[in-house]
Amino acid sequence: MGTTPALRVIAAGACLRSLIRSMPGDVIISVKNVSKAYRIWSSPSARLGSPCTAAAAALFPRSSAPHLALTARAARGYRDFHALNDVSFEIRRGEATGIIGRNGSGKSTLLQLIAGTLAVTSGSLQVNGRVSALLELGSGFNPEFTGRENVFLNGSIYGLSRAEMARRFDEIAAFADIGDFIDQPVKTYSSGMMMRLAFAVAVSVQPDILIVDEALSVGDVFFTQKCFQRIREIVHRGATLIFVSHDTGSVQNLCDRGLLLSQGKLVHDGAPEDCVSRYFNLHQPTTASAAGPVAAGRHAPVATELRAALLAANILPAAKSRHGDRKLELIAAAVLDGHGAATWDFELLHRATIRVLFKAHAPIALPSVGLQLHDRMGNLLFAAGNSQLRFPLPPLAAGEEIMLDFRVTLTAQAGLYTLSLDAAEADPSDPNVGTFHDRVGGLGPLSVAHHAAGVLPFYGAAQLPLEISYA
Repeated sequence: MGTTPALRVIAAGACLRSLIRSMPGDVIISVKNVSKAYRIWSSPSARLGSPCTAAAAALFPRSSAPHLALTARAARGYRDFHALNDVSFEIRRGEATGIIGRNGSGKSTLLQLIAGTLAVTSGSLQVNGRVSALLELGSGFNPEFTGRENVFLNGSIYGLSRAEMARRFDEIAAFADIGDFIDQPVKTYSSGMMMRLAFAVAVSVQPDILIVDEALSVGDVFFTQKCFQRIREIVHRGATLIFVSHDTGSVQNLCDRGLLLSQGKLVHDGAPEDCVSRYFNLHQPTTASAAGPVAAGRHAPVATELRAALLAANILPAAKSRHGDRKLELIAAAVLDGHGAATWDFELLHRATIRVLFKAHAPIALPSVGLQLHDRMGNLLFAAGNSQLRFPLPPLAAGEEIMLDFRVTLTAQAGLYTLSLDAAEADPSDPNVGTFHDRVGGLGPLSVAHHAAGVLPFYGAAQLPLEISYA
C-alpha cells in the first residue's frame, strides 16, 4: 500500500531522531565510509526468483556446496548500483557547505541520507541537531490539505506543537506571500507557490541544520533574493547550511566550503572556488582532439629577454591553489601597469596587462588560456580567454611555448579582487567547454582604487556601456 509524501516524511523524522546522538566537539554531521547501493534486477522474474533462491541458500551451511551454488545463482539475477561509494567527511556547527557535481553524482542521495529519508547500505552517519530539509518539491505536503493545514502538519513533523506553529504562522504566511491561496488545497499550487510555502516553513522552525537541494531554482528572482538573505541570516545565527545547486555562483556566494562528488565518490573537499574549477574540469571532450600528430604552431617565438623578465616577476608561486595534469602548463605570469612595471595596484578605469607564459608537454590541438576575477566575497566578477576574444591559438607540439598579453580595463568598483588563470584544451564539438590542464587560483589581491575628486564614474559592481542623448 502506498504512502503520502507527508507520511513518508513523518517516518523519516522518526528515523532521523533515532540517528541523533552526541558527537565530540563542534562536529554536527559525521559521515564515515558511507555507501548507498540500489539493487538493479535483470528482469521482473529475477526480482521474485533471486530472493527466493537466496533464502533457500540460507538453509545450508555457508561453506557447503549447495549454499555456494544457490548464492551464485541468486547473484546472477541482479547487480548493485552504488549511488554513493565510501564517502567520508565531517561538517562542523555553523559551516556553510556547498555540494556540487554532475547529474547522477550522488548529491541528492547524500542529502536524503543526512535528512534521514534514506538508510545507508554500509558505513556510519551521525547527525546532531534538528534538520530542516528542502529536498523534492512538495515533499512533506499533503496535496489534499490546504497550505494552512500543511504548515501545521510540517510543524508536527519537526516536533513542534500546534501552539508553537500558531505563534509562527503569521510570519510564515507573510514570508511565503501567496495571499488567499494559503487556504486553498496545495494541489492547486504552482511549483513556485509550493516552493515559497515549503521554504517559509523550513526556515521558521529554527533548524540546527538547513538542507537546500535545488529548490530555489523554481522561484522568481525577487523571492530567490529574499530566500538567500534569510539563509545568510540563519547561518549568521550559527546554523549549519548544506546547499546543493548547479548554480556555481550561488555556491561560491553562500558557502565557505565545497564538496565535489563524481560518480558517487567524494573527489574534492576544500574551498568553493577550487571545487567549482574542478567541477568544470570533470568534462571530457566528446572527440579525441589529439588522435593524430599535431602540426607545429605558427606563432612568434618567445623572446629570451621577455621570458627572463616574466620569470623574475612571476606571481604563480604565491597562488592559493593549483591543480591539473599540466599537459598544458602555466609557466609564469605577471600583472603589469601601463608602463610595463609589475604591480597589483591600479586606479579605477585604468588598464592592466596580465602577461602569461605557457608550455605544452604533450600535443595540444586546441589550446585555450583564460583568466577570472573574483571579488572579496568569492563571487565571479569576470571570466574570459582567447576563445571569447576570437583569438584562436595554433596547435602546439610538446615543448612549444607561447606568451600572451591580456589587457583589461578595470571598470569594476573600487575594491580588492583575486585573479585566477587556466590553461585548457577546447572541445572541438563545443567551444564553451574543454579539459583544464592547469588551473591556478587565489592570486593577488589586485587593488582597484579611486582617488580622483568629483562624481564617481558609476555606481554598482561594474560599469556597463551607457550612452545618453535627447530623444
